[in-house]
Amino acid sequence: MARVLFVLNVYPGLGGVETATANLVEALKNDNDIYILAYGGQPGYELPHGVKKAFYFPCQDREGMPEDNVSLYNRILSDCKITHVVNQGIYPFLTNIVLNPGRDPKVKVISVLHAVPGYEKKDYWCQEHIRKSGIFKKTARRILAWAGIHGGYRKFVRSRQDACRKSVDEGDRVVLLCDHYMDEFMDRYRIGDGREKLCAIPNSLSVYYTSVNVPDMASKENIILYVGRLSAEKNVRLMLQTWRKAQPSLAGWKFVIVGDGPLRGELEAMAVRDKLVNIEFAGAVADPSIYYKKARILFLMSKYEGFPLALMEAQRFGLVPVAYKASSGVASIVGNDGGVLLHSLSINNAAEEIIRLAADSEKLDALGKAAYRLSDRYRIDIVAGKWRNLLK
Repeated sequence: MARVLFVLNVYPGLGGVETATANLVEALKNDNDIYILAYGGQPGYELPHGVKKAFYFPCQDREGMPEDNVSLYNRILSDCKITHVVNQGIYPFLTNIVLNPGRDPKVKVISVLHAVPGYEKKDYWCQEHIRKSGIFKKTARRILAWAGIHGGYRKFVRSRQDACRKSVDEGDRVVLLCDHYMDEFMDRYRIGDGREKLCAIPNSLSVYYTSVNVPDMASKENIILYVGRLSAEKNVRLMLQTWRKAQPSLAGWKFVIVGDGPLRGELEAMAVRDKLVNIEFAGAVADPSIYYKKARILFLMSKYEGFPLALMEAQRFGLVPVAYKASSGVASIVGNDGGVLLHSLSINNAAEEIIRLAADSEKLDALGKAAYRLSDRYRIDIVAGKWRNLLK
């Protein structure tokens, strides 16, 4: 039996990393002791029953390595007799603590990149204070970054690149979310030796989603669905613009947005200003399956994605994804007749694809059934088996 410590930024919570962790805890809890270490949890979310004990960092400073946080981490490894650490996210502030020089070197460290390699270059521009700065400041930052003399940008990107390299150099394994990311990771982070430390294990469906039977396509409604965080990198604004373009040709269809985030107020105001009709902001829900059961199309135009759970979950309920090819991870889920891949962030192209798909109910049904079959790859029993082999 392994004694596994998951180290996260936030836990429990609603985000993709938090959900992926909850699924993994559920899969491994019967034959492993599971512990959690995080900076805090989101209100309203409870720890899974499979967690033996949760610890929280005393210092909320995410710069450097606060002594109290390092001390707590090293003490947990000793007191709980931890055999494996799973570093969820390879965030610099976590990676430096997890791989601190004073740790017990016998404890195996597995780091998981829950993003596409190279995400950091786009992630910088999606930060709230960057996004909300004035047009002149934004333009100046872009020019300085392009010229290689923007100190803030260089520090942000370098810290994440250093964390990825450190996870290979000083850790025992690095888990990527699909095979396609192996070469990308090696190239992006200039990994010379160490490929043997890389492996690919996708995120899994939960126990509940794994048990879902073949969906009844006849019971579905004409709903286009988005499920996810309402933040800059998700490009929900672009989806609203696409809906404005497409809705005159989609009589009887509705666009439902499930999720919450910093841009919700702006997006709702935009919908009112642009007089968008047949649109609903459903807010955050603990279990989006009530929407998956009814909807026919999942719409996703994120600027970058690692291996989005919403795509896998939607396919399990027979939804047809219409998704921008933001990464090899997205392409690997949607490809092979599992949906429609958008090769650009063109509003016109996205609207045309949705209109074409919505008009062809036979194709929708066929693609929905194919999507369900493809989702078997992400059943929790299959993914958990790969994790058990890794822990061994």
